[in-house]
Amino acid sequence: RVCLYSPGRHAAPPPHRPGAAARLPPRLATAALPSHVMSASDDELEPDFEDWGEDEPAPTKCLFTDTIYDSVAECLAAAATTHGLDLMKIARSLRLSMVGCVQLVNYVRFCVAKKSAADGAAVVAAVVSAAGGPEGEWPWRDDAYLAPVLPDDPLLYSLAAMADDGGEEEEAAEAAG
Repeated sequence: RVCLYSPGRHAAPPPHRPGAAARLPPRLATAALPSHVMSASDDELEPDFEDWGEDEPAPTKCLFTDTIYDSVAECLAAAATTHGLDLMKIARSLRLSMVGCVQLVNYVRFCVAKKSAADGAAVVAAVVSAAGGPEGEWPWRDDAYLAPVLPDDPLLYSLAAMADDGGEEEEAAEAAG
């Protein structure tokens, strides 16, 4: 074992001790900081939260075709209107967790990839039918559907957040009405 701290060799205690930084000579206490940090005003150091919560564009592949949409919201809207699969409604009504949403998206993508695009209606029917049954019979509740079908699929991390946001809005509306 090598001890890097020896009381006789250093004038200041090691930095992991409380108050150690306060005992360093001023030249050593600021020597490691870049000059722009040392001269920055408080306003420059405060984080900018103006665009917090604004959705960034996330090109998203359609669940049923090769169409790429500009955002997750557009993809989900197309799935609901064009193909009859409203994932947001299903996720909200079943109160799916983030894991449940990931499994649902991967299940749909897996089934569509396995079948031809013409069989998209069969996938929709299977999901809608299963959603009406008990949780133990949902076909997407298998750990195999935790693995993404598409790498970096924006639907995997967005659906749960969007469903949660919508669920909170619905609960607030019910409480007020």
